[in-house]
Amino acid sequence: MTGIVLVPLDERPVCTSLPSDIARIAGIDCALPPTALLPRIRHHGDTAGLTDWLIASRQEASFAVVSLEGLGFGGLIPSRIGRESAAEVAERWSVLRQPGCPVFASTLVPRTPDSADAMEEPEYWDPHGPALHRLSAALATGTGVAEARAAVPATVRADWIGRRLRQHTLALTAIEFAAHGDIDRLVVGIDDAAEQSLSAADQHALDDWVNRCQLGDKVFVQPGADEIGAVLVARACLAVRGVRAPTIGISCSDPESLNRVAPYESSPVRETIRRQVEAAGGRAVFLDGSNGAELFGTSAARCDAILVVHPPEFPRSPAADWAMAPDAPTDPRQAELTAALVTRAVTSTALVGLADVARPNGADPALVAALDAADAWRGLSGFAAWNTAGNTVGTVAAQLVAGWAGRESGTLDAGALQIAVARRVVEDYGWMSIERDRVRTELGSPRTRHDHVAEPDTGSLVLRNAETRLAAVLTARPGLDRVRIEPSSLTLPWHRTFEIDLRLTVVD
Repeated sequence: MTGIVLVPLDERPVCTSLPSDIARIAGIDCALPPTALLPRIRHHGDTAGLTDWLIASRQEASFAVVSLEGLGFGGLIPSRIGRESAAEVAERWSVLRQPGCPVFASTLVPRTPDSADAMEEPEYWDPHGPALHRLSAALATGTGVAEARAAVPATVRADWIGRRLRQHTLALTAIEFAAHGDIDRLVVGIDDAAEQSLSAADQHALDDWVNRCQLGDKVFVQPGADEIGAVLVARACLAVRGVRAPTIGISCSDPESLNRVAPYESSPVRETIRRQVEAAGGRAVFLDGSNGAELFGTSAARCDAILVVHPPEFPRSPAADWAMAPDAPTDPRQAELTAALVTRAVTSTALVGLADVARPNGADPALVAALDAADAWRGLSGFAAWNTAGNTVGTVAAQLVAGWAGRESGTLDAGALQIAVARRVVEDYGWMSIERDRVRTELGSPRTRHDHVAEPDTGSLVLRNAETRLAAVLTARPGLDRVRIEPSSLTLPWHRTFEIDLRLTVVD
């Protein structure tokens, strides 16, 4: 019998390899559909084939983790650009009503990015994306609506708002599936939202319906998107192994900083952390005296794991983003405080994770340097710093929950845990914060929008040299130095420099 089967959001590694890596930590197999059924960037996956595969796979699995965008549209970008009606998509979801193993599912509230980049959006995003972003804020706040509408052609406005209406209808439909028991756990992810936006308004509206239906123990509405598959796989690991939910202590050198709202999110980081941990199957306990003493107090003693948070920086520069302004300096003092907290945490529990949400789209080099100086890498059972705070926190929560499931059941795969941590270090720090900008400069790519790397260039000397430097990121750090990048395995999954894929192995 297969442990877990996964219908991913799309074909990117964070939606396929990351959930599989999480399951492997607990010694559990996570089966994926054949590659031919998955989407390819803007080309939708085979929804009929995915449906048939899911029907058959649920008969042999203990749990199914299903992206409703993957099942209903054939992928994330297809859900943003596809012409399907809500009724057509809901009909595709009806397969979940058939007999089979329990289903943990996710769906998304769509974003309205402040960018004229149409790579992941409808073609009219170039040039109307920024105007649509302003219109979203105007409609959410009721301020300047007429002017914001006038800045967008009527046909574009109608298509955009119609898509949002469809997706809101589908989110309510997914909640109905959960209420009827067709979905056992549901995460509604808020994809790259701003505090004043229709996404934030939709989040509140969906939360209201969850509360009215008394589904708070089954449905989670929270920031995030790409990491949700991994989060739900971690929750399934607890059930497959039959172990209790872990209590995860949340520790930050500046607890008040967790009340800040991170970029691309609509609620305070504290709330993101709580919801991500609960969605992964854990229970979050905030150690608000966590500048040292509380870690050794009674609250921490009752924790099964500790999640240390490198907090959002303040004051925040609008340009501070590792994808667009990788040379903006960070605060070395805050990095030292966070690293010191990690070294204290590893003396009090066997499972310690670190979520770096100081700045989006990469890891803080000052934090990495401070962890190096403290020789702290060998004590970490979780690390992430990619994209948004929701992506990062959800990943670390998943790593810790899967680690707990493996430890408690005696099935922990130590090599898989090493690879999971090493992958995030080499990608989130090595690539996103360091190598990505260097490679973009060498390829002549822009910083402010997605580039396109032609097929012949994906195996170029530029990337091979970058791979060599990334290998040194691991070999230079005790605790990560047994993990190796397989030669010539660095690739660009979506033919752009924003994210990478690579193969890792553990050597004796």
